[in-house]
Amino acid sequence: MKYEPSLPQHNDNVIQEHPLKDFLSILIKLAALALLGFFLLGLLVDAVVDRMDASTEASLTQLIADKAAPAPVRGGTREVQLQALVDSLRSCARFTGPATVHLTESDTPNAVVVPGGHIYVFSALLKNVQSENGLAFVLAHEMAHLAHRDHLRALGRGIVLYGLAALISGDTSALAGVLAPVQQLGDASYSRSRESAADARALQVLACRYGHAGGATEFFEALAKGKRDIPGSHYFQSHPAMQARIAALQAAMAQQGIKTGVVTPLAVPR
Repeated sequence: MKYEPSLPQHNDNVIQEHPLKDFLSILIKLAALALLGFFLLGLLVDAVVDRMDASTEASLTQLIADKAAPAPVRGGTREVQLQALVDSLRSCARFTGPATVHLTESDTPNAVVVPGGHIYVFSALLKNVQSENGLAFVLAHEMAHLAHRDHLRALGRGIVLYGLAALISGDTSALAGVLAPVQQLGDASYSRSRESAADARALQVLACRYGHAGGATEFFEALAKGKRDIPGSHYFQSHPAMQARIAALQAAMAQQGIKTGVVTPLAVPR
């Protein structure tokens, strides 16, 4: 009988599968675990924010307000006029908390809220609204974020992300970058729902303040003009697509019987 050498059928020291397959499997499981953890901890953040009293919120936000805020434009009549417009919306918004307006120079048409009850209006926004009503809608939208404490919810989720990175690897700077896309996918739908809720509340405030909702879609129409949304791209964005927001506002107006009317000319200089 002739002997023919051969390798053993099973060898514990030899990997039978390609190592890249194991790497991808581990990466997918890590992403799924991070997404689940982020979702559950995000619910905990919401529960804490909902139960936070005003004094605790004030103490917390005071610690980070100065670091989170953009550089404002000091003084000027435009800032005074913006503050007056916000104050005129308080009654209809049923908002009694702090809402201090700051105007900051920027080529990006936007407005944001930061901890401490601050509303930052980027100067380019004034070029994308045609009436006081359109500007009032944007400011009412930001007031809705303050009322719902959405800025604290977003801050809490950011802390959760870095906490997960530290827990998994002990190095927030390295792993946070890896988990960022997971956080974006998990948080995008949540953020869009908050934006839609703020739009709906702003619509009601506008109708209460002026007796109609004329100008509610001005800002979104200006942003959407000449632009096209990439199909499906809004699923990866924190804000709904502009055309979708316009359609949602128009549908809400029809459903609630809110009429459009003659808008008030914009008095704030651009």
